[in-house]
Amino acid sequence: MTDQPVETMAPPGTGSGRWSAFLSGIGYYRLSVRRRKILSIVFSASLAVHIVGLMVAGVWAITHSPSEEVTIFTTPPPVRTYEPRKLEHRVKVKKRQRSSSRPSMVPRLVSTKLSDVALPEIKVDPKLIHTTFQPNFKAVSGKGLGAGLGTGYGTHGFGQGVSSINFFGIQAKGERVAVLVDVSVSMVEEERGGVLGYMQVKKRLGQVVDALSEASLFNVVVFADAANVMEKKMVIGSPDNKRRAKTFIQPYNMEGNWGLSSGNVSASYVGLQAKGGTTRLDLALTEAIRQGADTILVISDGIPRVKKGHTAEQMAAHAETLSAWQSSAAASAPSAPVSSKKVWIPPQPARPARPARPASKAPPKEGQSPDRGSPAVPAVPAKPGYWRVVTSGGGGPTPPGMPDAGYWTLADFVEHLTLLHKEEYAEKGRKPPVIHCIGYQIDKAGHAFLQGLAKHYHGKYRRVSKLR
Repeated sequence: MTDQPVETMAPPGTGSGRWSAFLSGIGYYRLSVRRRKILSIVFSASLAVHIVGLMVAGVWAITHSPSEEVTIFTTPPPVRTYEPRKLEHRVKVKKRQRSSSRPSMVPRLVSTKLSDVALPEIKVDPKLIHTTFQPNFKAVSGKGLGAGLGTGYGTHGFGQGVSSINFFGIQAKGERVAVLVDVSVSMVEEERGGVLGYMQVKKRLGQVVDALSEASLFNVVVFADAANVMEKKMVIGSPDNKRRAKTFIQPYNMEGNWGLSSGNVSASYVGLQAKGGTTRLDLALTEAIRQGADTILVISDGIPRVKKGHTAEQMAAHAETLSAWQSSAAASAPSAPVSSKKVWIPPQPARPARPARPASKAPPKEGQSPDRGSPAVPAVPAKPGYWRVVTSGGGGPTPPGMPDAGYWTLADFVEHLTLLHKEEYAEKGRKPPVIHCIGYQIDKAGHAFLQGLAKHYHGKYRRVSKLR
């Protein structure tokens, strides 16, 4: 039997054993000598690692601690000093101006009416004048004189440049307003109230013009088979210009002045090209956009009949058709034989003289020429009968004609106005105009057209019957 080595326990009185015993408690003495030695080594190594870590952390904290910055406030020298009473007075004036909703006015202008002030003649559009004086006052409903008498009307003055309009029941607003009036003879037909009914229309239009703000701009365009504008540029809403506008509208569709066959509005080279027609709303809208209108008011009784022009594609197609016809057998067909025969012309009885007939006072029908009367016709003596030789035949085949291009639709009007907007508005940063439409005793087709036009341009549409 071999003797096994026996581990002996160290007495608790030795140095390492004493510290180990102190840290491990009573159980330490129950361990063997080898285990107690391993435990002592682990404890010593752990203690050394902690001491080194604390030293490294302390050194890092000292080297990376931010140095304290001292902020020094220095007072700059005063730029300007005010005497106590002057500063107090200026503060009081500023407070009083901020608390008031009305701007300070020159004493000599406070009791002066706008119509009594003689202003210099303006050679340019007052709305395009820019001034460095931009008041910070709130707008009031008074009628101001702009930034100064030397530079024109300023930037709308201190008043309201936007007009609030009641257009036959449509509530509209605008700063540059164009009124487009249909003066075709159909507006005075009996089913629409005749001449008296149309006089009521013109009376209501006069009220629309009177309601325009004196700080806004406006113009009037009438249209039928042509278009006529009051002024080539928009005018301010002064009392004199309003009277001129009502005088401009008044003579149309009165005795001897039915409809409109010629005017001073020409077609634009921009947009779709038209080849005539009736109810030329296209010309009126073109003129309104050329003058920079932001609000357009239209009153009409029917759909515009604007003839389309042939496009390059249509003309090329017709040329091909004509060439094919000329090369076909139809073009080379022989002409009909020429024949002649005698025809008896009966005797003509004598005709007495006829006096002149005055022009009719009744308005003509749509599409008819006005009855302007007839001159006096002298007496015609009697003529005897006689024979006359009449020739017929000899005509060849007729070549095909150019097909009808048709009339503008709502889509054509929108395309035309879009092209005008790019030319007249887009480069100046203006939005498309708002178009409000009134259908005066209008038919179904005209109703759909004006309603669609107003809807596309964010306006309102209303159908109006006879006015009282």
